[in-house]
Amino acid sequence: MSSAQCTEEEAQWRQQRAELYEELYRGGQKPLNRAAVLATRAHFTPGATLEPKPYVLPSEDDMVALICAVIPPAMAQRCRKIGEQLTELLPREPETDNAVAYVNRLDLMHVTLFHTSHPEDLAPNAKSRRAADVAQLTAMGTHFAPIRMAPVKVILASSGAVILLFQCLPTADAAFSEDVVNANTEFSVDHLRRVAKETFSYAPKTDTRVIIHSTLARVLSPDVGEEALSRVRAKCEEISAELAADPQPALFDKLWYVEETHHFSPQGPRTVIPLVGGQEQTQ
Repeated sequence: MSSAQCTEEEAQWRQQRAELYEELYRGGQKPLNRAAVLATRAHFTPGATLEPKPYVLPSEDDMVALICAVIPPAMAQRCRKIGEQLTELLPREPETDNAVAYVNRLDLMHVTLFHTSHPEDLAPNAKSRRAADVAQLTAMGTHFAPIRMAPVKVILASSGAVILLFQCLPTADAAFSEDVVNANTEFSVDHLRRVAKETFSYAPKTDTRVIIHSTLARVLSPDVGEEALSRVRAKCEEISAELAADPQPALFDKLWYVEETHHFSPQGPRTVIPLVGGQEQTQ
């Protein structure tokens, strides 16, 4: 099926994503949401650098579990550079010289897909479910072809998050076998989330929907002046224009199953899940 020929559900995903991206862009032109920034900052340790705090979970069998797409090395370098370019435009705290922003580590650059246990909606006995979740995700990986994605826009959200928005690219000449779920490649991430919701034993209520994004950095001080934020927004526009002219798409061929140990960061034990749908398997 070509990208022009899509199901009603896929057409809805496309429309919802376009509307959400426009909404996020408009929201990024507004002042920072002070309450949202402070709520996020509470989960970081202040100082010369801001670092995510570890989770404190209710019981030993609780766990936050994130499934994300690993950003390939060259694109990860580009993501890190964008995050640094934007946060370098912000002055440090005047009295303490403390950092006001956090840039995601190069080795942790990822595109968020879904959780099987969300920090705001923990799956019951999540650690006990881990082996089954990994097995389920591995099985899913055999039915999903690698995903070609391109960055389309970088924005400063009102929450303080610096977000890089992506789109999955259609593959007009690709011929996949019937067992490949994302044959209509434009909707690869949507189908990953759909299958996950249908098959995993627990589906958190508060989870990612139609957005395809990577959080590159976070502004973590609500007291950053509007002049500095205007410089960041202007730089976002400049970088977005560069992305439009030279998107440098990349092939995402593996997922991480992360037992997250820290807030807003995919730190913790990771299991690599290859996407091998449509590829010859060796015994």
